[in-house]
Amino acid sequence: MKDFCAYHFLIAIFLFCCPGLRAQEIGYKTPVADTAFKESAIAIREIHLTGNKITKRFIVLREVILVKDSSYTITQILANIKTSRQNLMNTSLFVDATVNFAKWENDSIDIVVDVKERWYYWPAPVFKPVDRNWNVWINQYKVSFERVNYGIKFQGKNVTGRNDRINLTLLNGYARQLIFNYYNPYLDKKLQHGLGFDFAYSKTREVNVLNPDNVQRFYKNEDKFIREQLYVGLAYSYRKGSIKRHVLRLGMVVDNVDDTIISLNPKFFNSPSNTTIYPEFQYRYQFLGVDYIPYPSTGHTIEFNFIKKGISGPVNLWLFNVKAYKHWPLPHKFYYSLGGEASLKLPFDQAFINMPLLGYADAYLRGMEYYVVDGVAGGFIRNTLRYELTRVKLKTGIKSRTYGEIPFRFYLKGYADAGYVHNKYNPSGNIFSNKVLYTGGFGLDILTIYDIVLRFEYSFNQLNERAFYFHKNDF
Repeated sequence: MKDFCAYHFLIAIFLFCCPGLRAQEIGYKTPVADTAFKESAIAIREIHLTGNKITKRFIVLREVILVKDSSYTITQILANIKTSRQNLMNTSLFVDATVNFAKWENDSIDIVVDVKERWYYWPAPVFKPVDRNWNVWINQYKVSFERVNYGIKFQGKNVTGRNDRINLTLLNGYARQLIFNYYNPYLDKKLQHGLGFDFAYSKTREVNVLNPDNVQRFYKNEDKFIREQLYVGLAYSYRKGSIKRHVLRLGMVVDNVDDTIISLNPKFFNSPSNTTIYPEFQYRYQFLGVDYIPYPSTGHTIEFNFIKKGISGPVNLWLFNVKAYKHWPLPHKFYYSLGGEASLKLPFDQAFINMPLLGYADAYLRGMEYYVVDGVAGGFIRNTLRYELTRVKLKTGIKSRTYGEIPFRFYLKGYADAGYVHNKYNPSGNIFSNKVLYTGGFGLDILTIYDIVLRFEYSFNQLNERAFYFHKNDF
């Protein structure tokens, strides 16, 4: 019996050091090996946890899919160790996490989970351009400091150790904003149900009123604020496992603009009134079956969004949105990703504020960052081939278990995108509506601590325009 357990142990150690190999790939095809990996049961005696000074033990163990006093095959243990680490890293609670086994005695082992917690509190100054992306601010507005919000943002993550979040933002400058929200995803004993609260108030002196030639045009009044917005809402979430997530949001919106805005664009609210008040309902479903949510290399994701704005007033929107991506690891450190997004808005006769489709937030074609395409139906597809160039760790000189080294990963990439937007009332000069769009290019992605992704891209579009673009994503 001892010889058989030792045999199990040696094979498991080898596979743990080489997780990409399977038993048949290393030559173990004997009936004994097959029994060792697929039939013999190993019991989990204890799960040891270290490094969690703030995070509650049950919050960490929620993401570890190995359970104390349960039995698994060696194959299951090795697979679940890998998945458990992925789950921990996808919580955005830790700089790093490791899951391993120890003290193999007879047919039982211990599991050791070690986490490196982040800094959870960030009172920080804010200096951020208000434009859709950094490229518009730099190239179209010549780094104008008049188009910058400044202020302070207090961000608290993992406030009570239950992965809850609180945010308070006070901004001045281009716009004045007061934002407060709190979200606790795990209120019940089963750690499945969560609640949240959102409050946002803003007023600004400049408003996007028209988008001729697929470029945003703004009206500005230096003497007074011309738009005032208020949002108050509640959120409910349900997450039974680690991959599938459901979120419901119910809120109320009050939006008021100066009379000049309505005169410049009568379809701004789809009403002659300069004030609109409407309820907003949102349902979101996410399937996040990937190794690392901020920058996946394997697995797939699916997201479905349903939004209802208004009931019977001028602002009346039914929005259906689907996002799906698939990621494949290839030989020799290559990775391929394919995916996209599609949206449908009903009815087709929508207010101007409900028309944005391409060019906003993360919904854009790489190479068309300077343009917007409004419409009621459409979407895009992205193809990306990446090559992992290198991984390095920068020593900081800080005597810290967590921050003694800062990791960096570098990826070269090539990409090609395509998209289409339908606009029933397409204004003259908007050449990108109701036709197939395509772009391409190559670039460099840099991943570092706190899920920060820096993207440096050189892209071209179907107008043969070529430019360098920069994007920064943090989660």
